[in-house]
Amino acid sequence: MNISRFDTVGYFIKHYFNWSMNDSDLENLIEDFLKRENKETIKEFRSEIEILYLLNNTDIIREVFSKLGNRGVKTKEAKGTVKMLYEKSKKK
Repeated sequence: MNISRFDTVGYFIKHYFNWSMNDSDLENLIEDFLKRENKETIKEFRSEIEILYLLNNTDIIREVFSKLGNRGVKTKEAKGTVKMLYEKSKKK
């Protein structure tokens, strides 16, 4: 799979995300991202994170985080992180 289709998720990971954060910090970070970024970036992020969530493929998630976000992610944390990003970024 061509992971370049997840550039906006990579942007979020690279510029917003910090692995030392706990779940509540990450929730606040997602809210901050959704407030600060322009509508097109938010729309692209939501679409990309939904695809990652539905694919439910740890290898692809890890590759996106690593190659596009310059962050490693443990296998057992990959799906949980994407699930949280998906749930918190859905339109209300």
